[in-house]
Amino acid sequence: SGFRGSTRSPPQKPSASPGDPPGTPPLAPVLQLLRNQLQEKDALIRHLENDWERSRAQREREERLLVTAWYNMGLALQQHEGGTAARGGPSGAQSFLAQQRLATVARRARAPHGRAPSS
Repeated sequence: SGFRGSTRSPPQKPSASPGDPPGTPPLAPVLQLLRNQLQEKDALIRHLENDWERSRAQREREERLLVTAWYNMGLALQQHEGGTAARGGPSGAQSFLAQQRLATVARRARAPHGRAPSS
């Protein structure tokens, strides 16, 4: 181990291990190959991270556009209904519940199929 006072000899440069059979290639080319693979994988990871970031930003832009479109559509509908309600009655714009009450009253006032209206 690397403790102080160790009697171990200093590390040697990478080469074929003494116990390897003759003809084994030195470690340097293998290490270089592994380093190149690691660099390629790092580049791929960076590329994928950039793609993911672009996709996330695009999705956020699309969500904002959808929210804006729904808001504008609802606002236009509300303004249109407000204009219709203002023309339709003296009370001006009515709430949703007020419109439902009027519809219910009108439905009850109509005579059911073939029957006289009950009062």
